Amino acid sequence: MRPQRSLFGAVGTMTLVLASVFGSGTAQAASSGTSAVAPTISPAAPSQLVANGDHITCGTGNFCAGVWDPTVGQWRVFFLYDCHRYYLSNWHGTGEVMNSQTDNAEATIYGQSGNVIQTFPVSTEKPDVDWEPVWSIRNC
Repeated sequence: MRPQRSLFGAVGTMTLVLASVFGSGTAQAASSGTSAVAPTISPAAPSQLVANGDHITCGTGNFCAGVWDPTVGQWRVFFLYDCHRYYLSNWHGTGEVMNSQTDNAEATIYGQSGNVIQTFPVSTEKPDVDWEPVWSIRNC
């Protein structure tokens, strides 16, 4: 005797198969496309955009940190005036810094575990910084 199959069972099985095929295709497409994300800093600090090829300028009293902003295709310079530990998000690649603070205030950049990566004395120099290992900056 041949078993009878329910029409609803067959339709249900096909629906599940199609849902898994289309569902995984959508998830894969969403994960394969990455969109640009702007670098941010917390607590918030003023910033300005600088055209590619230009160097940052840093007013007296500031520690300035420049990072590439892929959302606009320009450098974004953050002006760290208030004494804080600033936490970075989406800072990638190499940028430059300048310490124009007063009273010989040194700025320090830190890694994920709080380890000191580098300190910057007050200077007119604009050294390059690799932002990949940097998680925070203390400007004073």
